[in-house]
Amino acid sequence: MSESYTGSITKVIFRSDDFLIARFLADEEFTVTGPIIGIDKGEEITIHGEWVTHPKYGRQFKVEWHERPMPQTKDQIIAYLASPVVKGCGPKRAAQIVDHLGENALKIMMEQGESSIQGIKGIGKIKAQKIVDSVRQTYELQQIMMALLPFGITANLAIKAYKEYGSNTVAEIKRNPYVLTRLTGIGFLKADEIARKIGILPNSMARVMAGMEFVLFEKIYNHGHCFIEEEKLVRDTLQILNHNVPDHENRVGDKDLNLALHYLEAKKRIAIEEKRVYPKKLYDYEMRVSLKLVSLLKAGVRDGEALSLETYIKEYQIKEKKVLAEKQKQAIRELFRNNVLILTGNPGTGKTTVTKAIIEVYRKIHPGAKIGLSAPTGRAARKLSEVTSLPALTIHRLINLMPGGEPEFDFKNPLPFDLVIVDEVSMMDLELFAMLLDAIKRGTKLLLVGDADQLPSVNPGNVLHDLIEAGIPHVRLDEIFRQAQDSSIIVNAHRINKGKPILIDPAKDDFYFIEREEPEKIQETILKSVLRFVQKGYKKEDILVLSPMKKGVIGTLELNQALQEILNPPSPAKNELRYGQTIFRVGDTVIQRKNNYEKGPMNGDLGTIKSIETIIDDDGNEEIVVECTFQDKQVKYTRDEMEQLSLAYSITVHKSQGGQAKIVIMPVSTSHYIMLARNIIYTGITRAEEKVVLIGTRKALQIAISNNKIVKRNTGLVEKLKEHLQGIGGEEAEKGLIKIN
Repeated sequence: MSESYTGSITKVIFRSDDFLIARFLADEEFTVTGPIIGIDKGEEITIHGEWVTHPKYGRQFKVEWHERPMPQTKDQIIAYLASPVVKGCGPKRAAQIVDHLGENALKIMMEQGESSIQGIKGIGKIKAQKIVDSVRQTYELQQIMMALLPFGITANLAIKAYKEYGSNTVAEIKRNPYVLTRLTGIGFLKADEIARKIGILPNSMARVMAGMEFVLFEKIYNHGHCFIEEEKLVRDTLQILNHNVPDHENRVGDKDLNLALHYLEAKKRIAIEEKRVYPKKLYDYEMRVSLKLVSLLKAGVRDGEALSLETYIKEYQIKEKKVLAEKQKQAIRELFRNNVLILTGNPGTGKTTVTKAIIEVYRKIHPGAKIGLSAPTGRAARKLSEVTSLPALTIHRLINLMPGGEPEFDFKNPLPFDLVIVDEVSMMDLELFAMLLDAIKRGTKLLLVGDADQLPSVNPGNVLHDLIEAGIPHVRLDEIFRQAQDSSIIVNAHRINKGKPILIDPAKDDFYFIEREEPEKIQETILKSVLRFVQKGYKKEDILVLSPMKKGVIGTLELNQALQEILNPPSPAKNELRYGQTIFRVGDTVIQRKNNYEKGPMNGDLGTIKSIETIIDDDGNEEIVVECTFQDKQVKYTRDEMEQLSLAYSITVHKSQGGQAKIVIMPVSTSHYIMLARNIIYTGITRAEEKVVLIGTRKALQIAISNNKIVKRNTGLVEKLKEHLQGIGGEEAEKGLIKIN
């Protein structure tokens, strides 16, 4: 049975968003678990929940929700406004506000907003907004929690909804509780349970449309598809909508689903093409990509562009003292015959050499031309910059795409380049590619470089595969050069790619396989291997532990905790910050989880925590600041921004794409059975520059190497491209032999 407990917190021992150890009232100390947001020492609150006993941590109070009494006197209001809960307001400013507004200060601020305090000495528009937002969130959220509690909406879910809908949260949810499915981690079944309590009928059109969209987006974004067959969408939606709905109630039928399809299409939420159902934006991206690529190909080449091509190719070989293979020369020629070229090849086949040669020859033919270099991730862009000695940007930065906004460069304002080179194209999803193409002006040459055997993009689409299959001009390098043949990493990468078992050459010190059966033994061996390399003089930044999955004993989450303990153990000299379930410590290796355009780090960038300090701002408020180093650039994060970072002693194979490390260590276990695939093993080992260590069972490795059944992605790009290409090259276009004269 739920009960309440009221009192002042006299000591805060530790706090995160959902965990608090405090001295409550007099000397009683206990753990509080649940949604405790922004509570500080000295505050009086009421917490609602129940007492429980944890087998390890003992007596706890499990919170369902909490409330903070509204301050009544001037002194109480000043103390509240000056507390860390209110951003941008210290004791002096708090006193000014109360002197200006009186004892009803909080009520006036909540009703009138920032205008009520803007103009008080030292309080401008931005500062006023910050103060008022803090006050509103404190009490408004409290009221919203209480209003939603009867419908089975937990405090954590109410907080997520409030961040999305603000003051309109209760009205939005009562009108259509299925808006909750748009929030991270909220499934349709949970929203449906809440809808029943609110009184939504099982066959209500809002429910049917929400169920259909939920199924569509879940299938699309969980599997990288661009569309779902209409029949499958209807079948799966019907199953989820009639789940646990008794026969005597208003069950959903085919007519309801057909009507929902019609409404969603009319509202431009979906697009239907030949019984294929797309999220509308993905259909639009496919159309834009196909039309723009055809437009680039149709633009033709500059008169006389390739007249001296062979001479410049010879000059490049003499200058660099190397002989280009015939396929490498062919790639250079093809780019000057066409405005779009795809260059692919496995490691050691000379993609970098060809890219550098193309840049050199292009500059000879067009001395004043502008060349733009890009890649999907920050690490891949830096690598491209290093090998070409030219600046390279992520695609997001190249087109200046800001979160939630439109890119600066598009079809109205194209990029100022004559040649655009994009590396690691296998990682590029449909949406990003469409935006890039929008920004490329007609007449620009586009070189797309990548390894077609690596993992496809995380997000929808299979861009590189689709472009090749559709017949976009393509050269695949397939000769392994002598220097590369000396590397067991490259030799084994090619063997894996052909479905052959790995070869371990005892004379070479670059590729190891250590047999271990149980996941616990695999983890233990991973830790010992890492320590051994550190003892041999490698830095922890030189070692990349890759895993196909996040969960489990040899998943990235547990590996990160174990590796942190041995590589960066706790010490009185190292400050720490606990955020959620993760302890961040000075010296930790971290990875940026999302693009941060304001501060610089991009999704996938690796950095190191240099300091964790508590600072006092101009208003007297305490704030924790975590300073990280990314590629010699110092970046500071507040506690609220720590969601952008994760520990990175171990990362997933997907996250490793576009990056390199001297040493790669990977578990290969049947406990990761669903992720045992050739392209995952291949992608992982090709991240290594010097050494690869695989730890696991031969059986698991053989399963992975034998599994070349690439999960088919539903895309319509190939068909659209072929259809549009027919107009400029007939059968030749379909065969990839387009020549523009």
